[in-house]
Amino acid sequence: MARDCTAETCPTPGGFVSWPPSTAGNAFMLAAFASLIPVNIYTGIRYKTLLYASLIIAGLLLEVVGHVGKILLQNDAASVSSFALHMTGMLWGPNFISAAIYFVLPHVLVIYGQEFRLISRPVYLGVFFIILDVFTLAFQLVGAVYRARAGTAVEMGQGSYILLAGLGLNVAGLATFLVGYRYFLHRLDRRRYVFNPTFSAVFLSLRFNRFLLCMQLATLLLLVRGAVRIAAFSGGLGSVLAQSQVAIFLLDDTLVLIAAIILSAAPPGRAFGLAWAETSPYPACATRRKPTSDPQIRRVISQPYPFTPGSLPPPPPPPPPPLPLPLAQRSPHGIVEAPVAPLASPVQHPVHHQITYNLRKPQTVPYLSPTGSAPYLSPTGRGPISPSARAPYSPALSSSTSSSGGKKNRARQISNPRLVDSNSIWA
Repeated sequence: MARDCTAETCPTPGGFVSWPPSTAGNAFMLAAFASLIPVNIYTGIRYKTLLYASLIIAGLLLEVVGHVGKILLQNDAASVSSFALHMTGMLWGPNFISAAIYFVLPHVLVIYGQEFRLISRPVYLGVFFIILDVFTLAFQLVGAVYRARAGTAVEMGQGSYILLAGLGLNVAGLATFLVGYRYFLHRLDRRRYVFNPTFSAVFLSLRFNRFLLCMQLATLLLLVRGAVRIAAFSGGLGSVLAQSQVAIFLLDDTLVLIAAIILSAAPPGRAFGLAWAETSPYPACATRRKPTSDPQIRRVISQPYPFTPGSLPPPPPPPPPPLPLPLAQRSPHGIVEAPVAPLASPVQHPVHHQITYNLRKPQTVPYLSPTGSAPYLSPTGRGPISPSARAPYSPALSSSTSSSGGKKNRARQISNPRLVDSNSIWA
């Protein structure tokens, strides 16, 4: 078969690879990626996650195409078409799998409630990652084809730079996804008390939390694979790492296969259930139904902070104030204005202690003459008292009186008995 690349344009003297690729290893990878396609077709139809399943299936098909091109390089290591087929499948396959992971992030942001969204419209995050993937695919395709068809060393260098730019965009997108998702989890841990109970049965389930862990693990594996590819192509296609079949098989093909197996074993439709369609930020995929509970009610899980305004229904109206007291009351000290509203605290308002005394009904105290007798009044003050109730009044003798003056005072006190009401004195 005629050689497509010359000694000046081929990265190695024998062609695009220094030695023939392993047929058994590439056949195993081809069969493994192909076996995952029916699984994702079933889960996509079963759980109605067609767009997510389509992205996964596209990535698996591209991986199959890439390994077919790598097997063809065994027959002709200098074939440009086989090398372009291998590079396209090897570079585009992980990008489509990454796009499927990006597609899940807006659903996760919506399911916990509006308070936890990184941006006001989660659909913008999906659009951002879609645009980033489009540029990544374009740079990688142009770089791979330009590098394969390069006629001079300058064109080969330009193709390698374009290819590295595409790989850099892929790694940047995966890193941005991981950083944004970790920040989102940090917000969940700090404000756990305002979760929306509409989808509480979903995000509190063990299956959903396992899916989130699987998604992070798959993203991390694809990130490591992208970093390995950048390190391999930074020294050119003829570098030791780029030509090492064992390193590429373990750090590229194996990592992508493990990520695909994880995502196929834990599909998002099984974790979300019916909430997948309800949390979709894309109008074409959203099928809304009436929520099972009031979205304004928040499920209080812990109380480290006060609730946010608007997170609870409005409180009931306060009870009507009590009837005001009379405007004025008469007391022995004059007219006292009664407070209209009850006082809040006796400590802050000492006059609270005087209300009982000031509002007490005035009592009439009879006047007693020092030389006369007390009036004969009944305990009620309406008539004379009975004779049996009268008793002489004898004040106690003072211990400070002298012997001469004390006798005179004692005689004067005894000669003036006073009749008083015994009920009012001894009560």
